[in-house]
Amino acid sequence: MTTLTNPSKTSEQKVKGYIDTGSDGSAIPIKLGQDLGLFKYPIARAEISGLGGKLEQRILYGLVIEIAGQDVAIAVDIRDDLDFVLLGRDILQYFSLMIDWKQRIVRIKDP
Repeated sequence: MTTLTNPSKTSEQKVKGYIDTGSDGSAIPIKLGQDLGLFKYPIARAEISGLGGKLEQRILYGLVIEIAGQDVAIAVDIRDDLDFVLLGRDILQYFSLMIDWKQRIVRIKDP
């Protein structure tokens, strides 16, 4: 579980996130972005594409993610075609990630 908070720290949600080591950035569903009030915090524009997809101009929004006791501020893509939280390398670069496939264990820790 991870905690997502808007930049003003006035709204937060505890959610399950899926790690995507192939994704440069993180993304969340539009409903979660609305619940957190993130549309008040546009911070960047980016060209984004999925696997085999065409480039899209997207607005990214400020988000604070707490993982392993550490807060990380990122620019997140808010998607209407996504129904889960996707954690990309923009977050993972701050942590040590260990995957033990045999024991079915994934550990993320602050190095």
